[in-house]
Amino acid sequence: MKPGGLILRSIRPTIINSFVIERIEIDLKHINYGLDPKKGYGQKARSTFVIEDIIRFFESLNGMEIEFNFDDGWEYFVVDKSFFDKMIIYRMVFCIDHKEPSICGIITFFQIKRGVH
Repeated sequence: MKPGGLILRSIRPTIINSFVIERIEIDLKHINYGLDPKKGYGQKARSTFVIEDIIRFFESLNGMEIEFNFDDGWEYFVVDKSFFDKMIIYRMVFCIDHKEPSICGIITFFQIKRGVH
């Protein structure tokens, strides 16, 4: 089930596996505040990402072949990649519904660790 408050944005066509993604739905509140299954969204911000940050990161995945998990018509992806500051690695979790393959749902995005040069 999709949460309320998703933000839908058009992006440059981005190819992930065999999908050509032209729009993304972003749960920006989940990204910036986290989510607790019992309490809902967090009360204190854990990050300050804006829509443009999420779009730039997603578009940087263009042409990638990414492993996925399949569940009831949805493909779920987890990508760890350095971006913005090359010393920092970020994780993006997203999904694609086979019924609407040109739209990708961005579930969450966060910094996971500093990279090593």
